[in-house]
Amino acid sequence: MPISAQGASVANFLSSKPNLFTAGFQFPIMVLRDSALEHNIQRMASYCKSLGFELAPHVKTPMSPQIAQRQIAAGAWGLTIANFNQARIMFEYGFKRLIIGNEVMEPTSIAEISKINGSGSGEIIFYIDSLAGLKIAQDSIAGVAQAKLNVFMEIGAVGGRAGIRDLDLLKTILSEIAKDERIFVRGVSGFEGAVPGGDRAGEGIEKLRVFLRHIVAAARITAPFIREDKIIISAGGSSFFDYVAEEFAKYEGDAHRILRSGGYVSHDHIHYEDLYPFMGAPDSERFYPALELWARVLSVPEPDLAILNFGKRDAGNDLDEPLPISKFAGKPTPFKGEIEKLNDQHAFMKITPGSVVVGDIIGCGISHPCTNFDKWRLLPLVNDNYDVIDLVHTHF
Repeated sequence: MPISAQGASVANFLSSKPNLFTAGFQFPIMVLRDSALEHNIQRMASYCKSLGFELAPHVKTPMSPQIAQRQIAAGAWGLTIANFNQARIMFEYGFKRLIIGNEVMEPTSIAEISKINGSGSGEIIFYIDSLAGLKIAQDSIAGVAQAKLNVFMEIGAVGGRAGIRDLDLLKTILSEIAKDERIFVRGVSGFEGAVPGGDRAGEGIEKLRVFLRHIVAAARITAPFIREDKIIISAGGSSFFDYVAEEFAKYEGDAHRILRSGGYVSHDHIHYEDLYPFMGAPDSERFYPALELWARVLSVPEPDLAILNFGKRDAGNDLDEPLPISKFAGKPTPFKGEIEKLNDQHAFMKITPGSVVVGDIIGCGISHPCTNFDKWRLLPLVNDNYDVIDLVHTHF
């Protein structure tokens, strides 16, 4: 934030109508473009509605209650998070219907979940994929008054991540749960993004479809064990949710079909941009990149090399290096460069000789938003003129 803003309230700071480039912001800084964020939220909501699907966005991507509230306001069924720590944060911010997209093994977390469900103050669902996990859950709620657990049977793929591979094991686990009146099976879930070799090439898509059909087969087995509401069938990251929708539509019974996409909310410039279902669609139907990292040129030590003042501390590079897209020259203008590598605090940018000078401000797009939001506790939300209209808090 600008040095002049230190000690000010957020409201007072915003009332000064700060602009990213004229209000003394300290670079590097990650910003979130409001128009792209809102477009993505509405686009995903309308997509799900058009198919008769529901959406429980995976908010572990931004971990921001402010953004989650906008997704709920657009019609989201609930929220997905990665663990009980994240669930607690979102629950305390008022979000009461939560899916923990993972197994939970901590006895104290399981006991707390059972109290929340049993009291009726919220609904938290987590995954089980083994008899050992079921036993831990049962032992964790021994002695808890009015204990109630809501669980999904997680279905997995060979060579993938967690989840039941063998449907005979699924039947065994379901039969054991049926003996315990404290535990309610709510449905089946899986994550197609963890299928080995999954991509948009022919062989990769067939592997995805086989896995998704496996989830549907598991739903048919699980449906008779549902004691509350109708079965939930859930999957869907931000790369292959179109195939999830196609295959889940083939389930014959009445069900909540829920996508859990998360990265769509900010999208990106490389990873999801190269994979997601709306590639090549008209602009109005695409997702827009919402995250940008702006940084200063510290040095031009060689004609074709510029050193920027950001690094791994500031931007994720687990899949791709950030992508230079803009230079501020009175206003943001298109710019091309290549980030060759990152140190902790420095970026090595290959340039056309003479295209930048020391002190220039360069804007970069990012790849894989999940490893970019977590670097920043506070992100300026900017309009298309880069006026700061809000500050978005993250809770990692």
